This record gives sequence, structure tokens and C-alpha cells, in this order.
Amino acid sequence: MKRLVLIVEGETEENFVNNILRPYLCSKGIYNAVQCFKTKHSKGGISKYSYIKKDILNIIYEKDVIVSMMIDFYRLPSDFPGFSELLDSQTHQEKVSLLEAKIKEDIEKTQKQKFSNFIPYIQLHEFETLVFSSIKGIESLFERNEFNYKGFMDVIQKFPNPEDINNHPNTSPSMRLKKIIPGYDKVIHGIGIIQAIEMPILLERCPKFKIWIDSLEAVLRQG
Repeated sequence: MKRLVLIVEGETEENFVNNILRPYLCSKGIYNAVQCFKTKHSKGGISKYSYIKKDILNIIYEKDVIVSMMIDFYRLPSDFPGFSELLDSQTHQEKVSLLEAKIKEDIEKTQKQKFSNFIPYIQLHEFETLVFSSIKGIESLFERNEFNYKGFMDVIQKFPNPEDINNHPNTSPSMRLKKIIPGYDKVIHGIGIIQAIEMPILLERCPKFKIWIDSLEAVLRQG
């Protein structure tokens, strides 16, 4: 049986894999082992592509393994394959799709072989994007007088697809949340909010995220 190994940036993403993704796959009848590998050198974000590449290569040759990753597009280092080819005219989805393709191309080119067991994934624009899928998550943890309800709803209405929320330092998903919820902490609050929203809503609201989850499900069902 194939097992899934996900390379992630930090504790919140690790909790997502263990507490949300794994139970979701089980609910779909997929009982393959799902393991999480938190990359080193990621405090404050990934600083070099070479770190992620090394992690991928350390795992990808293992028997019956599917390797994927969950890293943020926001503040992605410019040394990632394909970064210099990004154009302002491209949509966010087009940009990350190009980067994902170039990462896989780089791995296969340097190793001189194809890796059908490698599924790159870059989160638009960061993990906090998922929080903006629904007001349901925040309301499960906070009373309305504890956060800026109107501010949150304004963002949802402006961005029907949360993955379109931009990656400017002042308006990235994480910065918006810190303004909307005083004392918001990604590690403390992030997973609880996402759990309350639940996967079906995340998949409905975040199309790029859905493509990734569907691809993982499909390859794991192959045996």
C-alpha cells in the first residue's frame, strides 16, 4: 500500500495534515499511511529552494511513497525554479501552477528520471487563505464582539475565491487576520478555525486547493 509523505513549513501545516487531511482521507475510505515531515530552516518561512529540494530527494526514492508538499506562495524565495519566468499578466493560479511544474521538472532533470510519485503543491497565498473560506470557522472560536465581523465579511465578499487574496505584506491573508482578530495566532487559532469550517467548504471555495486534494486522493486510490 502506498503511503503519503507531505513536506510542510511549520507546526500549523503539520497539524493540518494530522488533524484535518488524514481524517478527511479516512472518511473517503482511504486508509493509507499519511506522514508529515516538517522541513528544517523554515522558521519565518522557507529561505532557499535547496532546502526543500534536499527534503524531497531524501524521501522520493523510498518504496511505495507518494511525496507532496504544502508551502506558501507568499514570500516564496526567488531562487525557486520558474520564479524568474513569472509575469504580472498571469493569474495567481497560473503563477503557482508554473512554479509547481518547474519544481517537478527540476527534480526530474537533476535526477535524470521521471517521478510520477511526486505532486508539488504551493498554497495560494498562504495557509491563512483557508480561513477566509467561511465565517463559520471564526464564529466557532470567537464572539462577534471579539473580532471585526464587518471587516471579515468585506474580505469574503470582495474575494469569492479566497485564493485571490493578494500577497502584499499589508494585505496578505495573515496580515488581514491580525487586523480583524486582535491577538490572532496561526498556531493557536488556525487549525481550530479550519476544523470548524470543514473540508467540503474548503474544497468548494478554494479551487486550486481542491485540485491538490483530489490529486492526492486519486493517486492513493491507485493502490
